[in-house]
Amino acid sequence: MKILMICNTDGALYMFRKPIITAALAAGHDVVGITGESEYVERLRALGVRMHVVDFSRHSVGLFDNSRLFLRLMQLIRVERPDVVHGFTHKPAIYGTLAAWLAGIRRVHVTITGLGTLFIRNDMKSNILRKLLLWQYHIALRCANWVYFQNSDDLEHFTSLGIVKSECAVLTHGSGIDLSEYPFPSDDECRVARLSIEFELGENLEGKRIVLLPARGVREKGFFEFYEAARIINDLEPQRYLFLHLGLIDSASSGSIPEGGVVEFARQCGVRYLGFKDDIDRYLRGTDIVVLPSYREGTPRSLIEALALGKCIITTDVPGCRETVLDGWNGFLCCVSSSNSLAASLFRIEDEFIHIVRKRARKLCESKYDARWLIDLTLRKYVESNYSN
Repeated sequence: MKILMICNTDGALYMFRKPIITAALAAGHDVVGITGESEYVERLRALGVRMHVVDFSRHSVGLFDNSRLFLRLMQLIRVERPDVVHGFTHKPAIYGTLAAWLAGIRRVHVTITGLGTLFIRNDMKSNILRKLLLWQYHIALRCANWVYFQNSDDLEHFTSLGIVKSECAVLTHGSGIDLSEYPFPSDDECRVARLSIEFELGENLEGKRIVLLPARGVREKGFFEFYEAARIINDLEPQRYLFLHLGLIDSASSGSIPEGGVVEFARQCGVRYLGFKDDIDRYLRGTDIVVLPSYREGTPRSLIEALALGKCIITTDVPGCRETVLDGWNGFLCCVSSSNSLAASLFRIEDEFIHIVRKRARKLCESKYDARWLIDLTLRKYVESNYSN
């Protein structure tokens, strides 16, 4: 069976879909990818994926750019003639699905990875674009056999609007994680990771709690709430916490903060901004508390990784985030857009709780986010769709 996967970035395809890609290849299937291009294209090729590079113009809503993308996708699909097309993120899900249908492919799968900033903002432009996006989904998803949702709120939203039939909607709880790549760290391994952070920063961290924000520097990830909460706590309990921020500054996003501004803001609030890191798992191992005060998510990979590594989590009570925390059991939920609520949640955490949470977090990850069951489900749905048309 030839499986064609379409994703707007090669990094997302590699990082989030690697388990299903590896399993499909091991089962003897031919896997083809269509993505944007960065350093992950070669990593995908090394796995055995045949790659096509396309400019998705991720933040463009222009008619010319999107028409050109649609025609290019249809051309590639007609050349490849896959048995199954699977689109991830907005543009691949909409334009990839319609292109596949017009190219004569009748086995089409879509994963809704999250609804994005259009479902957070309430200005006039966002409201218009949100209605346009839902209208596009309403047309495109009629051509899909199965639509996968990463949280129950998004699934309910699409089915209640009649965009997706309930019998075609599948809840996946995120993109899954290969737990063999994230073994549960021992206490000694956590201490070593902590020492490596200490060495990198040139700072004695004895007696401090390390609080990590692993997210892009955009407003909707709760950037300002994290930095303001850090300022509040550092004013009240100086030298008690170390606040770290890892992540790119997305200059193409309308909610981004210029990188120079981040450095200065970090200095004012007592946050150590370290930029993008390839080895984020090392920082997660050495961290005590992982924070993501996002406004809305599909299901954030960073929090799934934090669960796998046994970390206490504080996140917002919003779609996609709330699913990773049983409030008071493996972490705490805070109010969205509230630095005070985030700071209060941090003050609730005791050292003993951080230790108790370790095995709880791992258990939750194993029961809910293990990629093995999602791989079995997806490959089974691929085969089922071959017989349903």
